[in-house]
Amino acid sequence: MNYFTEKTPWRWVLCSLASLAAALMTGCEDHNPQDSQPGGTANGGSSNSAPLVILTWDEYFSPEVIEEFEKEFGIKVEFVNFSNLDEQEALLRSRPSEFDLALTSGVKMADLISMQLVQPIQKDLLPLFGNMDERFLGMGSDPENQYSVPYMWGPTLIAYRADKIAEPAKAWRSLWDDRYRGHILMLDEPFDAYAAALLALGSDINSQEPVEIEAATKGLLDQVQRLDARFVDIDEVREELLSGDCWITMTYSSDAGVLAEKEENISYFIPEEGASLWLDSFVIPRESRNSRAAHDFLNYFCRPEVAAANSNELWCASANREARQFISEEIKEDPTIYLSDEILARCELESRASVGRQTLVNRGMKLVFDRLQATARDTESVSKTAAVTEDESSQTSPGGED
Repeated sequence: MNYFTEKTPWRWVLCSLASLAAALMTGCEDHNPQDSQPGGTANGGSSNSAPLVILTWDEYFSPEVIEEFEKEFGIKVEFVNFSNLDEQEALLRSRPSEFDLALTSGVKMADLISMQLVQPIQKDLLPLFGNMDERFLGMGSDPENQYSVPYMWGPTLIAYRADKIAEPAKAWRSLWDDRYRGHILMLDEPFDAYAAALLALGSDINSQEPVEIEAATKGLLDQVQRLDARFVDIDEVREELLSGDCWITMTYSSDAGVLAEKEENISYFIPEEGASLWLDSFVIPRESRNSRAAHDFLNYFCRPEVAAANSNELWCASANREARQFISEEIKEDPTIYLSDEILARCELESRASVGRQTLVNRGMKLVFDRLQATARDTESVSKTAAVTEDESSQTSPGGED
């Protein structure tokens, strides 16, 4: 079985017709990536002194590795961070010429390709592209890797505070445990949230069955109504897990290890039912002004030693096949990073979704967020009522007299 299969594009927040029309109009304009970076330096790098601007998740590169790139190529690297993939797409559509590289996943990559927001990769500028692991090439969203270069991969798993929870069940149902009421966080990415709910019910991550998807929706609504769970972006997961406000959550393997290094009370595991897999890849925005520098950067990260140093710093699995020989033994032996065949057999990327599933998931996530908003309003109302009552009580009590 090939676990690294196609991730079909879909968005639970539908773009307005106006935004879509604007994106399509932008995509129809002529653009030649060669025009952005003519010529090069003596070492084959870009001669342009403009910074290389990368749109990415926060803290997703080793500072030392970036510093070495800047020294070797004489190119300053700047980062612009996003919190979720919908925000990333919005930035690429509204500010298309401000970014030279972007990190995205298969589920969003096909959207960017179809809207012509990314340009083809010039493989002749990437002589080290052959170092990539074949398992991560030829994804359905970019079957010939015409637009993408794989970067990192891993499972979505459960992280928890060992100082708050003695020993949670090593299963997705832990996110529905009454004992953790008010301290549960869920990722607000639809595929991840539904993967957790479906697995907790004993269903397949990629189930297309309406009955199972509806059951998963009920499970997610139950988290909000009965357990006061909240659906947040990865930045808030990090913050609240570190502070201890969150006791248990779902998160990405790329974050779990780093968070555990920062806080000794954070532990994590892949649930016994399995997990969803993620794969992040580089793309070059269609209107990049520094395309040659972007290719220099990509080829630099195709170097095994560079990819390994980056993985060692981030505690994350690299999609570079040749890098593994340089990755630390501690990371290679972590069962949540480089997965064993047994664990990998229980994990999946998102496969092709039917229109019916997309519709049900979109509708379900809207219900979840409507419920969250209603709960927030009720909580605010109760708090205001309590404050007024306390104020009135203080005014009528002997202690409140002048």
